[in-house]
Amino acid sequence: AKKIADFFSVYGNYQGANGVWISGFFGSGKSHLLKILSYVLENREYDGYRLGEYFAEKIENDTILKGDILNATRIPSESILYNIDQQAQITTKQEEDALLNVFYKVFNDHLGYYGAQRHVAEFERWVDQEGMYKQFQEEFEQITGEFWSNARRKYFSPKVKEGIGNALSKLMGKNPEDYQSIIDTIRNDSKVSVDDFCNKVLEYIKSKPKGFRLNFFVDEVGQYISDNTKLM
Repeated sequence: AKKIADFFSVYGNYQGANGVWISGFFGSGKSHLLKILSYVLENREYDGYRLGEYFAEKIENDTILKGDILNATRIPSESILYNIDQQAQITTKQEEDALLNVFYKVFNDHLGYYGAQRHVAEFERWVDQEGMYKQFQEEFEQITGEFWSNARRKYFSPKVKEGIGNALSKLMGKNPEDYQSIIDTIRNDSKVSVDDFCNKVLEYIKSKPKGFRLNFFVDEVGQYISDNTKLM
């Protein structure tokens, strides 16, 4: 209870600390606590209730904590909650950027991009930044008869490449052939880095209301890291 009070107090008076570690024995409720915090901070509406405010109503005999929780719910935010072991199938622990790759994946998924293949997500981000992502999906479906959300899983298929080329050609001009290998080009040219990831998150935050926060809730990270000092 004391730690919860500390947490909400600090969350409402942000001074530069950007992380919290939940520590406890197996079965002590770490995952449950993490999940509830993700719901409370995002304060999404469900079934007529605002989840964070509903949670705050349960607080008895501690007006400061109740006030801090309500203040936290008024900070605009989104929650990305995930179990790192389940999401880490896209990479191997031996890779130097294993953890970073998982953060890229869940962030891209959160934005509606194809997180499982970062180069496809980068392609989608580029089209989105051009202000044409919705039109691209509509054009692609009209040309190929397939939803982009399904087709992007087989982005290497000649039919999908042709569809990408034709859709972009209609939207942006130039020959369809100029765009058919664009995802391969992105794959070869783009590099992962903490700096690049942070800039992408910052871009997203800037597109939101003032004071907005993007909160990552990472479950089982201690078990995932284990004794691998590279991951630490």
